[in-house]
Amino acid sequence: MKTIAFFAAGAVLASAGLAAVPQSAEAQSRAAPRGSYAQSCSGAYVNQGRLYADCRDRSGNRRPTSIELAPCSSSDIGNDNGLLVCQGVRGEYERGNNGGGNSGGGWGGNNNGGGWGGGNNGGGNGRDTITVYRDANFGGGSQTFRGEVYNLVSSGFNDTISSMEFRGVWEACTDAEFRGQCQVFTENVRNLSRFGMNDSISSLRPVRRNNW
Repeated sequence: MKTIAFFAAGAVLASAGLAAVPQSAEAQSRAAPRGSYAQSCSGAYVNQGRLYADCRDRSGNRRPTSIELAPCSSSDIGNDNGLLVCQGVRGEYERGNNGGGNSGGGWGGNNNGGGWGGGNNGGGNGRDTITVYRDANFGGGSQTFRGEVYNLVSSGFNDTISSMEFRGVWEACTDAEFRGQCQVFTENVRNLSRFGMNDSISSLRPVRRNNW
C-alpha cells in the first residue's frame, strides 16, 4: 500500500444516482492550506471557508476540529492539543469527540463513539452503518461498523473486503487513516473489483451529510 497520499473527499452526486464518485487527491491538496498543523493532523480539507482536520492531542488521540480561514490568511495554522489555532484565534472541536465536543459542527464520533457519524463500538446516531464481506455478492465472513474506522487491521478485515452493504453514504480508502485511493459510494457494492478496490480497503467512514 502507498504510504504517502492525500485525503480526497469530493462531492457525491446522489441526485444523479451514481454508485461511486472518484475523488481528486490533487484538487483536495490544493484546497487545504499549508501549515504546521499538517505534522500532527490528517484528513484536512476546506469547506465554505473553513478548514477541517483530525488532529492529535497530547494524549495521542485524534480530535475532529475546524477553524475559519479568513483570520488565518497571514499566519501559520497550528495544532494546540488537538485544536486548530492561528494568530491567537482558536478553532472549535467538532461534535462527538469521545461522545462530547463543544461544537455543533458535526462529525459524530471516533471509533469509541466519536468521529464522523458514530463509533464502531457503539456510538453514533444509528443512521450510518456498513457491513463488509470477504466475498463478492455479500458472501463469506462479515462485520458491521458504525462510524469511521481509521484502520481495519484490528478488525481482521484489512485488505479482505470484496462487497459492502450500508446505510447512508460511505467513503472507502485503500490506506489507513483515509489515505491512498479513496472513493465515495452511494449504493451497495456487490463486487469491488468493478472499482479496482477488491481486497484493498484499509479505512472506512460515512460522508458528512452537509457535503452532498
